[in-house]
Order: sequence, then C-alpha cells, then structure tokens
Amino acid sequence: MATEIASNIPGRTIHPYPLLDEIAERHNLSDREAHEAIHAMLDQIADIDGDVVLEQRPIRPELLESNPHDLDVYWWLTVSDETAQEIRDALAAQYENAA
Repeated sequence: MATEIASNIPGRTIHPYPLLDEIAERHNLSDREAHEAIHAMLDQIADIDGDVVLEQRPIRPELLESNPHDLDVYWWLTVSDETAQEIRDALAAQYENAA
C-alpha cells in the first residue's frame, strides 16, 4: 500500500490529505504546522534513505494540460506506508499527543 502527501509550496494553500488530518489532530497542530512538520520529516528521511517518493502526479492535471510550463504546480507525492509510519513515529517523538 501507499500514502499520498500533498506537495509543499511554502505560503500557499495546503490541499487536505488523510495523514495531514491525522497528524494535526493527534498533536493538536494547525494544518500549516502539521504539513510543514510532515515535509520536514519527509526531507530528513530522504536525506538518509534517498528519494522516498514513489510517484508524483499533479493534483489538478487539467490545469497542467492547459499550462504545461507552469512552475507553481501542486503534486500528490506517493510514499510507502512504511515511510508514512516513519513520519508518524518521528513526529510522535517531537510532539505530545493531544489525546
């Protein structure tokens, strides 16, 4: 199985995704805080293990079709469930659980 994470474009809208909701709720973080924490952990894991993104696809492919040179494209990043669990574990070590 795999987990999808929305790409990170600082200062821009965050597309909702299940891991974001889970982390935000579990650690009582805003969506922005949770999203940035997820991406910080994803970057750290990639620094250690190499590229952990299995696949990337545009969130809104119809916009990319009409403007193929757009640099401001949001992507769904697919990572393994194992990588998603590493993110959960790392964030659990950093933040208190809200429950």
